[in-house]
Amino acid sequence: MQNVIDRTNSFYLEMSRKVLSEKEYDVLEKLLIEKMSLSEVAENYGVTSEYVNELYEITYNKVKAVTELFLEIDHYIAKLQELKHELNPSPAQIRKEKAEKDRQKLLYNSEFPFSRRLQGVLETLEIRTIGDLADIPLKDFQHFRGFKMKCKAEFIAFIEFENIAYLFKGFSRWKTEPIVQLK
Repeated sequence: MQNVIDRTNSFYLEMSRKVLSEKEYDVLEKLLIEKMSLSEVAENYGVTSEYVNELYEITYNKVKAVTELFLEIDHYIAKLQELKHELNPSPAQIRKEKAEKDRQKLLYNSEFPFSRRLQGVLETLEIRTIGDLADIPLKDFQHFRGFKMKCKAEFIAFIEFENIAYLFKGFSRWKTEPIVQLK
């Protein structure tokens, strides 16, 4: 355990080298690394133990302030990176945000002219947003009452009109398959 403390003291002392005067650095090195007592260090410099203790506290506070400043700088660097990502989002992030925005859109805010037939099917299923619609697998639509060839054609037209085919897995294959009528 003492070895870890010594290595930590040595690390912080080395990190503080640029902000400490030579005398401050030497005093800390003698106290923390060489394990000299206050009186031995005072005798070595020809000053009192109280002066060495004051110098140690001043130096400690200086190192602590610099360490806090480094932490603050790291915080602001992280914040800057965050802001850069917000201002210059990656293509994947842009796609994700577009998909989320499209999923939130209400069906009836669309400019697409829904027929009464398709409106009835959607109301029966209690679908209000494009996200609700995209959550249903395309192959399941043929099992819903009233969803026949005309509804499928209109549904395909709606998806292409809104340019949301990417929300529906297997859309390009599904739109070419005929509806299997169940008896």
